[in-house]
Amino acid sequence: MKITRRLIFILVVIITAIVAVGIYASGILSPKSTATQVVTVQRGDISASINATGKVQAKKSARLSLPVSGMVQSVNKIPGDPVNPGEVILTLRADDTQRRVRQAELVLQSRQLDLTRAKAAPRPEELQVAQANLRKATLFAAMAESNYNSAPTSQNDAARQAANADLDIARANFNRLTNGPTKEELDALQNSVTNAQLDLDSARTALTMTQLTAPFTSTVTDITVRPGELVGGFNPLATVADLSTLEIAADIDEIDVANVAVGQSVEVRLDAFPGEKFDGKVTRLYPAASTQRGSTVYSAIIDFSPGKFNVRLGMGANLKIKTIEKNGVLIVPNRALKNTGTRKAVHIVAPGQARDVTVETGVTDGANTEILSGLNEGDQVSMQ
Repeated sequence: MKITRRLIFILVVIITAIVAVGIYASGILSPKSTATQVVTVQRGDISASINATGKVQAKKSARLSLPVSGMVQSVNKIPGDPVNPGEVILTLRADDTQRRVRQAELVLQSRQLDLTRAKAAPRPEELQVAQANLRKATLFAAMAESNYNSAPTSQNDAARQAANADLDIARANFNRLTNGPTKEELDALQNSVTNAQLDLDSARTALTMTQLTAPFTSTVTDITVRPGELVGGFNPLATVADLSTLEIAADIDEIDVANVAVGQSVEVRLDAFPGEKFDGKVTRLYPAASTQRGSTVYSAIIDFSPGKFNVRLGMGANLKIKTIEKNGVLIVPNRALKNTGTRKAVHIVAPGQARDVTVETGVTDGANTEILSGLNEGDQVSMQ
């Protein structure tokens, strides 16, 4: 029998159909093989956390200014220089103030010398002069009195009064030298010394106001002026910071802030050191909110140790604040849980017959969930 092309085509179609039907029937009649993953309920540690961002800053820093205006005379430090308390960072021109200080110093020296002389015993030559003046005045007074008695004219009377006045002055000078100054005179001299000292202190204080000094051991991080520039009073001129102790200023969203409290542990990751993790702790949570880019955030301070890493001010940080931490509790993977109305349930495969049980859940970290009741340690449950 001659086999035509048409016959061959029909045979190929029939065979293909038979094979397809056999494959379909095999898929319908054979049971599907599905592998169910089973996990054992065990105890472990679990925590809930929130995420936040922040920047590294110094625990101790200051923006420095002067209370007076003037021209910058010299800048003694540059950013990066270490400074000790009282060390001068920059100065303003202070020619007039320096003159005031020198004048006050000279006045004080003069007043102190007057007081010292008043308290000291008279010098022999001073006492001799006073005695001579007293004898001379006594002699002139006696002569004037004799002349007046001989001829009581107005002219002799005037001479007699003048001679008696000179005698009184000479006697007072002699008595002052021999008896020393009175208490009132010493008090007046002491008051003069005190006033001169106050003037000097005031002049020196005015001079220090033209010198910008470091308030504590730190590093200069910024200088905003140059020599020859005019600056106003109380305008920031420099910034210093203690780089030995760092912290992180964090911004916490208002949605999460209710769960944050001082003392909670923090996992710190810095953008500058990918893959590195630092341990931190919440040390301060500010009560007032601020608005940033349209979001309401609350500021917090995170204490951490940079260890061996060269952490710098302003570095960005990603924070994972652990709001709840529980240790040694029953936990199951979230995939083992299924919803039954408003509650959760799991499918137990052992021990005993397979069955669904309702469970009470606690903390979840996104991957695992704490089981408060409904399961026992060692139970085996299936994963969805």
